Parts: sequence; structure tokens; C-alpha cells
Amino acid sequence: MKYHLTLRLVRYLPAWLPGAGFVKIAQGYKSRAQSFSDVPYAFTKQEMSNGRFVPSFLSNLLQNNPVEPGTEEEDIIKWSAGSLYAGGADTTVSSIASFFLAMALFPEAQRKAQQELDTVIGSGRLPEFQDRENLPYMDALVKEVLRWHPVVPMSVTHTSTQDDTCEGYFIPKGSSILANIWAFTHDPTVYRDPMTFSPERFLTSPDGKLPERDPHMLVFGFGRRACPGRTLADANVFLTVSQALAVFSISKPVQNGVTQDIPLKFLPGVISHPAPFKVSIQPRSAVHEQLIRDLERHYPWEKSDSEFLPGK
Repeated sequence: MKYHLTLRLVRYLPAWLPGAGFVKIAQGYKSRAQSFSDVPYAFTKQEMSNGRFVPSFLSNLLQNNPVEPGTEEEDIIKWSAGSLYAGGADTTVSSIASFFLAMALFPEAQRKAQQELDTVIGSGRLPEFQDRENLPYMDALVKEVLRWHPVVPMSVTHTSTQDDTCEGYFIPKGSSILANIWAFTHDPTVYRDPMTFSPERFLTSPDGKLPERDPHMLVFGFGRRACPGRTLADANVFLTVSQALAVFSISKPVQNGVTQDIPLKFLPGVISHPAPFKVSIQPRSAVHEQLIRDLERHYPWEKSDSEFLPGK
């Protein structure tokens, strides 16, 4: 209990106090987090007043529910809108980066996935979401991307609403609880050779061995703080990785005729990314290259409205 109270007092330490440099760092994080909700909110209000806004979740809320500045209701609207783009942006980027890293490090998994895609889809089109039920290896590969390096390794913070005891450990009311998702998804008693990227672990083996535990029940969090966009995130990852593998070959980079090693390193953080790395990405064939170029012609890159942001 004494240790618990000490942690609560830390928030009141002044930044100038010797040894309290972390307070200044936290203040910087707070400022950036506030900008994350304030800047898009102010931008949308500005665009609405200029009459050139694009209908959105936020503009609909502001049109239908005018709010007073500085109220709790305004804060709720700001953070609700912010969570829609932030919650599904950096997290999905992390998963896709882990996918490209895994494909370069474990080419056999890539080969098997592409063999399945070629058999089921062919080279005349890209995979679509409705193809997923006919692509069991690709489905297993998505699960392995999520398990191999969970996006939020320590989950998000939960707070105990009352005193509790768990396996002999006393948890006081108001305690901050973090679930070690990385440990769950790398438990060798649940996942064989957990550091190896192996989609096969989620398929029934030829000798009848049952699939290992589906990581979806772990990697998106728990309880009321489970990721509300988990279904969309899973669909995004499936479409991205299946379409990438359908048309691209991913491998370790080659420099001066020598294949370069890729360090297997991940960065710390609430959302964890692979450390920067290089891979070689090439169209699988001239037919696949043409499919990519046709897609670009049908769906050209849209121009964002970031040029209207203050200071641009």
C-alpha cells in the first residue's frame, strides 16, 4: 500500500527537482497528445466555417450537437473523433511493418502463401475480403502477424474499481493494471517455438494435431477497454498482406551482390514498431506489375486537404 501511495504522489513533483527529469518528458507527451485532438478539431471547425468541409464523423457531430467551448462534452467529441483515426493508424502500420519483416526473414511462409493465392485467386485480380474463407493459409498468416509481434505488447492500462486478490496478490482499489500481451503470445507452453514465424501453428496438421490458440482473443485487449475497431483492423491487415503477397516478392536486400542481414529488433513504446529495416520489394512478374499499374489508373492517389492546415 505504501508503494502504491508513493506512485500517486509522483504526479505532483515539479520538473525542476533533481532526478525528476521524467516529469518534463511527461509534460511534453501531454502537450503532443493534446495537439492530437485539438488540431484536427480546430481544423474541422475552420473548414465548416469556410463552407468547404468534407462530411465526416466530427462535422456531423458539430452540426447536430453544437457544444460550448471548454465543456466536458467538447472534450468527449474531440477525443471520440481523434480515436477513430489514431486508433487505427499507427497500430495497423506496426502490423504491416512486422509483416514485411517476417516475409523477408521467413521466405518459406511467403512461398506457401503465394502458392495458395495463385491456386485460389490466380494472377488476373487481387484478393478480396470474401476470398478469405477460401484462403486458410493466408488467414493463418494474419493470425501469426498479430501473434509474432503484438502491436501493443503491454496492452492499455486498466484500473481496478475495488480491492481484489489474484492468485495471492493483493490488488488495491485504484491500481493500474497492465496485461503482458507479449508474454501471453510467446508462452512456450501454448505456442511451440514462439519466436519463429509459423502460420502453420494455426492450421490442423497432417497428423491431426489441433491448431494453437487463436491470438485474436489476446492481442486486441480485454474487457471494456478492448479495441473497438478490432474487426476493421483485422480486415485491413488481411487485405493489405494478401494483396501485397499476390503481386510482390519480398526478400532481404542485396548490396554489391551480397545479401544483407536484417536485425530482428523492435522498439519500445505503448505501440511497438520494428526498428527501421530495409527489404527488397519487387513485382512477381510482368503480369503482376501490369495489375499494379492498372490499379493505380483506376484508383489514383487522392489529394489530402493538409495544405489548408495553419502554417502550411
